[in-house]
Amino acid sequence: MKPKPWRWKEVRSESIGIVGCWQLVDPMRHDRATIWVARSGEATWHTWDARGIGGENSVAASLDEAKDQAIAAIVRQGWAPGGWKVAWS
Repeated sequence: MKPKPWRWKEVRSESIGIVGCWQLVDPMRHDRATIWVARSGEATWHTWDARGIGGENSVAASLDEAKDQAIAAIVRQGWAPGGWKVAWS
């Protein structure tokens, strides 16, 4: 079986005031980042290492910005697969 690449998946959230929740899942099915989207549109993100230990976190203005920031944090923390680089256009 070939492992799937890292991917974002939408998950259900029961939290009050949260309208969306996304997780970045690695090939071993570990959650490596979580994003919670508030009714205001702001998105709070948090990164996790392969053991589920928390890393960086912050709030972004949108879901897309939060995804970019979370991936950049994973690269900064050295948790990304070899060859991952972040370039801002």
